[in-house]
Amino acid sequence: MANRELLHTAQMLCTLGVALMAGPALSAQEPSRPQHIQAQLDEADAIVGDDRKLRILRNYHCYYVDPALAAFRPSVMDETDFLFGTPILDNVIYLGYLNLAVYAIKTSEGLVLIDAGGTREQGERILTWLDDAGYAPSDLKWIILTHEHGDHVAGAEVLRAATGAQIFAGAAALDADHGGIPEALQPVDVVIDAREARTLGDTEFVFLPTPGHTPGTLSIFAPVVVDGERRMASFWGGKGMRPNVANLRQMLESVKIFADESEALGVSVPLSTHSWGDGTISRLIEKMLAPSLPNPFVLSAQQNHANQELLRLCTSAYLDAVVVEKAEK
Repeated sequence: MANRELLHTAQMLCTLGVALMAGPALSAQEPSRPQHIQAQLDEADAIVGDDRKLRILRNYHCYYVDPALAAFRPSVMDETDFLFGTPILDNVIYLGYLNLAVYAIKTSEGLVLIDAGGTREQGERILTWLDDAGYAPSDLKWIILTHEHGDHVAGAEVLRAATGAQIFAGAAALDADHGGIPEALQPVDVVIDAREARTLGDTEFVFLPTPGHTPGTLSIFAPVVVDGERRMASFWGGKGMRPNVANLRQMLESVKIFADESEALGVSVPLSTHSWGDGTISRLIEKMLAPSLPNPFVLSAQQNHANQELLRLCTSAYLDAVVVEKAEK
């Protein structure tokens, strides 16, 4: 695509994405919503105030209980790829599409992938990117799988075969009884069953099991570099919520563990492996169009704390909604 066409596409998607993801403020009047659920959404809105980033994050986190305000949701397997290979941070590259995201993190001893793509072909696309970017296959050292769903692991087999990279996964993600990681990927090289820190070169990664989205969901923390300054990034391992009370209660517990770890490590760059609704797409475009401005992926300490509270409130509100729905049947 020519530069002018790319710029035009970016400008159009930026306008569309920001408008749809930001949405209007939530109406306080929801006659069909129980009061205790509405109260949690009202509390979330009070946290947001007039902060645009937080408004987008609120609408994203509350999508399952309040979907109307986050209407921009491409198909999980959408392969619109004009952002593929775009640097997000000094040492982080976006290898994703309009919904599904993979991140490459550069360390002094090679590359680490967060997830592997949703198809074999997407894995092959990552191999092509490695070559185009001047990397040898052996430069890919680790592939960290956030959870066992196919849209996050399907590219891993071809990537491991071509590069020899080690595959990391949560222990519960290996359990075939709940549709775990495919046999073709087993045995995985590194199994994580509790909080653990591992180092590659100059970069220490913290692995934190956060079950709920799936039993084997794994969240990751890693130091990153933004405009020459060291920051801490987080990857919440599983965003989607299912109408299952036990799973949602487990997720709510994981949200608290994740928030505590985020606070302890001083996270200021929260990233998502489903990039459609948290502002990843619009922020990538903003970074392309205005590279001299402060990096839009960085949150202040206050914003990051608020983001964790929004995730907690929205998860709790959806859990309560599911409980009410099941009680009415």
